[in-house]
Amino acid sequence: MKIDVTFKNIRPRQELRDRAEVLYGKLERFLDPSSEGRLMVNVEHGDAVLELIVSAHGETHTVEEEDEELRPALDKLFHKMEIRLRRSKEKRTDRHRGQKGDEDGFVVDAP
Repeated sequence: MKIDVTFKNIRPRQELRDRAEVLYGKLERFLDPSSEGRLMVNVEHGDAVLELIVSAHGETHTVEEEDEELRPALDKLFHKMEIRLRRSKEKRTDRHRGQKGDEDGFVVDAP
């Protein structure tokens, strides 16, 4: 799991990069080890505009957040991504659950 942080119209800050890596690490339970993330931090007209793109399990998830402050925007952004990845994981696991057993849900063991 790796995240690439890019800054546009703002000086790169190590504390923001470190916070992003910590929050991305919390998404670990929804991601596989080969997943990659890209965080783009941009400042437009005094507002922080953040975009997070995560590629995992053959899917690409994109989330955007805009706020006056960088840190709250970063926290909201990763919260949105966590919700999106959780839904995606639930959909994947629910599809596989329905394939076990017979139509009525009972499995008959032969003696």
